[in-house]
Amino acid sequence: MVVGGMLFVPPHSYDLGWFFYLYPSGPGPPWSYPTIVAGTPYIILDLPLISGILMTLSSAGIGLGMALGILLGVRLLRRDGDRGGAPAGAGTAAGLTPAMIGLVTLGACCSTTAAATAGISLVAQSGGTSPAEALANAWYLGVFQVAVVYVALLAQEQLLRIYRFAVEPSRTGGSAAQVGWNAGSTVGRGSIGRGTLRLVLVAAGLTWSLSVMTLGFATAGSRSDLPIEVGGIVQREVPGLLAVISGLFPERLVALGARARGGPAAVGLRSLFIATGLSLVAGIPPPWSATGFCGFANELLGFGGFPRVWGAVTPPSIGLAGLILRWSLQFLLLGLFSVIAGISPHFAAKPLTRASSEPDLRREPSTVTNPSATATDSG
Repeated sequence: MVVGGMLFVPPHSYDLGWFFYLYPSGPGPPWSYPTIVAGTPYIILDLPLISGILMTLSSAGIGLGMALGILLGVRLLRRDGDRGGAPAGAGTAAGLTPAMIGLVTLGACCSTTAAATAGISLVAQSGGTSPAEALANAWYLGVFQVAVVYVALLAQEQLLRIYRFAVEPSRTGGSAAQVGWNAGSTVGRGSIGRGTLRLVLVAAGLTWSLSVMTLGFATAGSRSDLPIEVGGIVQREVPGLLAVISGLFPERLVALGARARGGPAAVGLRSLFIATGLSLVAGIPPPWSATGFCGFANELLGFGGFPRVWGAVTPPSIGLAGLILRWSLQFLLLGLFSVIAGISPHFAAKPLTRASSEPDLRREPSTVTNPSATATDSG
């Protein structure tokens, strides 16, 4: 708040009393109002309502993630034996994930300092816009940060379902070995590969679905708003949310495949996955490609300098590295995943779910066999 200009502490006290003003409108951008201006001789508060709400939500999420990460780290590090080291590191890192994400976009909703430059550039490139347009629409930066922290907390919750013996030691007997944890089989190549793939899907899907809000940042007067809105919602939200849900809850994709054999709703949903995925990979044919939404083939033709009558669309000015990430993750990865999920949800969910040969860490304590107890009973 101090760096962003919301909170001002004067070097010496002012000759003022207590004051409170509410400005419903003003010369600034519309999302800056209503604004609360209050203070005392020693402190002045300038608080835009929308920015204040977004900052509060983001701070609450980051604080919750940090507190839970510390709690997991303290409880897991207290355990004796070498087996406690691996889950302790994983639990602490995942618990601090929302905090680290919040630090990456530090002050993005209200600060223009150097500390926020990397976060603003990252948000702008992931949305296909420029840092100047992102700063001119500062509300988007705040919404982006809140959404990322919320998804990070959802991922943290999934981790707690796996390592809940650290949170509820009384239910599980307080021993990692007694809940079926085995460092050699759990933290293997398969687990790392699935975790990486799910993380990439969530990141790509989240940034792609949030980028729908940037479509109107630089809308030219010749464009029609309706095609942009319809194309943005269908082409960005459907594959983006599919990737986020599949990355966080792959069992939902398996359930969709189980119910998709019959029923027009499931068939229609899978057809929508295929259509949106093909639009991301193969592109949009002209003249619809000039209305604000396109695919990989359209931007590739535009990058090569081909005419618009071929369906070429000029890619956003986000640099070559940004274009490569946009094309590989947001267009090709999400597009192909959406097509595969539409054709066969089971096949799409297979690389995201645990192999049958690996132990299930989420099973209830009552189903875990205690070797010593079994030996005693048999004796």
